[in-house]
Amino acid sequence: MSEQTDIQALLDRFKRTVPPGKDYQDRLAEEFELVLNQRFTQYFLQVCDILDLTTDITHMTRGSAGSSLICYLLGITDVDPIKWNIPVARFMNPLRDDLPDIDIDFPHHKQEEVMERIFKKWPGKSARISNYVMYKEKSARREALKRLGVKGNLPRGFKYEDYDVDVKEAKRIEKKLLGKKRCISKHCGGILMFTRQLPKSLFSQDNQILLDKNEVEDLEHLKVDILANRGLSQLVDISPMALTDYPETDEETSKLLCRGDVLGVTQAESPAMSKLFKAVKPTSVYDCVFATALIRPVATSGRKTASMFMDWSRERQTDTVVYEDDAIERIASLIGVDYYEADMYRRAFAKRKEDKILDFIKKLGNHPQKQQAIDALNSLSGFGLCRAHAVNLGRLIWALAYQKAHNPKQFWDACLKHAQGSYRRWVHKNEAKQHGLFQRTKSKSDVIDDPVYQYKKFGWWSRKDFVPGMYVQNTWGDYVEFAGMIANGRVYKGHGGKYVTFATLGVDNSEYIDVVIKKPLSHSKYDIIWGQGQVKYRNGSDHVEVNKFKAYSIDQWCKEKNVNIN
Repeated sequence: MSEQTDIQALLDRFKRTVPPGKDYQDRLAEEFELVLNQRFTQYFLQVCDILDLTTDITHMTRGSAGSSLICYLLGITDVDPIKWNIPVARFMNPLRDDLPDIDIDFPHHKQEEVMERIFKKWPGKSARISNYVMYKEKSARREALKRLGVKGNLPRGFKYEDYDVDVKEAKRIEKKLLGKKRCISKHCGGILMFTRQLPKSLFSQDNQILLDKNEVEDLEHLKVDILANRGLSQLVDISPMALTDYPETDEETSKLLCRGDVLGVTQAESPAMSKLFKAVKPTSVYDCVFATALIRPVATSGRKTASMFMDWSRERQTDTVVYEDDAIERIASLIGVDYYEADMYRRAFAKRKEDKILDFIKKLGNHPQKQQAIDALNSLSGFGLCRAHAVNLGRLIWALAYQKAHNPKQFWDACLKHAQGSYRRWVHKNEAKQHGLFQRTKSKSDVIDDPVYQYKKFGWWSRKDFVPGMYVQNTWGDYVEFAGMIANGRVYKGHGGKYVTFATLGVDNSEYIDVVIKKPLSHSKYDIIWGQGQVKYRNGSDHVEVNKFKAYSIDQWCKEKNVNIN
């Protein structure tokens, strides 16, 4: 294709009219130059062809594709990068020779259907990418013990010396396994589009080809990620409204998020997100977008105090790197380079390329913000979000919260169908019951009104009141005693290598407390935790630091406490 032909081919596929204004004209010219110089035209057209197959299925993009005005005009993404002030450098960069990354989310129950449509449309020219699972330190150590005859599950932090094996031989096996291929699985959504017809012998029956994502990057084929999103499934099931149709401000949605009421809001219902929303107090979709990025390690590691929660506003942002794009803008400002070169320095910090980092430090010279900048950019080695991805994720969370605030019955109905979070089964079921979705099981529980029996057999109970015997009460000051049903829990490795358990407990219908236990607890074995501890307040939220506790199965609780739950 000639340059003019390439441009016309893209213009013919535009789903949106170019908005008026010099910003849009300048940005479009910049992106056309990038696309033509790097020969990306066919890639964009291929993605458009895929989306033309799925016009009846809602989609949204993730990742950096929302950084591109061309993607917005083609209908690949709904994110207007000019409106959201997103530079294109994170998506396309003339200093890189790799293809831009376009990841497309579909409702999770539609993912396989989308893939089948692609394979049917381009037989022999499309395939699902494989995923090579490699041996890493932990898996290699476990496999070494298995090969030496050790059976059963191995505990966290095990040592070879704990078992009757030849330690020297175990270490030899471990060393041999490290970095080797463990098994082959399907990539979660990677689709490879070939430039020519390939023989059927190269494909498995389910259209999988034995190439992994790293091998694909070395070949001149087009890769598109067709990914599953349960939150999108949940939203589509409630309402056919597009993400762009939701109001950017809404009082009821804001109130819900400000009180941390995010149970059932897929991708936002963790205790950490609940606490964050209480602190940030979002009043708009913009604040929600900000919060989704703020909790990632890139942002949290660069934050020295919690004051930025309170101080931040759209008009007056902090110097903290929240989005990856913040790093690009800050680097460009500090050393006087364009955004493309600044993005290469950002990538260097993210991938710990020491020579490039040293070059950046040299260019900083004696800048008064030198150390502050280095500290903030070092955080990029942790996981963070580009602004485009945060916009898509934040808008989805905002839309789900809007539906929860305005259509709770439909919201919980969709949640029970599609959501699959870290909470135990009873949590969503019990919340749904409070909004009129009382579901009866097709079993003995229809006639046996026994919450213990129902909980043990089905993971939840049918009666509307909460399991009796749960409580939280102040004993003196902020010292509390509690007993609660385990809603979720996780063990983390804290400072000094010690393990800490974080858990959320239900103490009544729609009433939960967060507890921190300074030791590991295999909470999956238990149903109830009783304890005492001190209430700690942080960033507008609270939790109980437990100094005394005991965990029970529901049967143990009834027996020891002489509680009749029936």
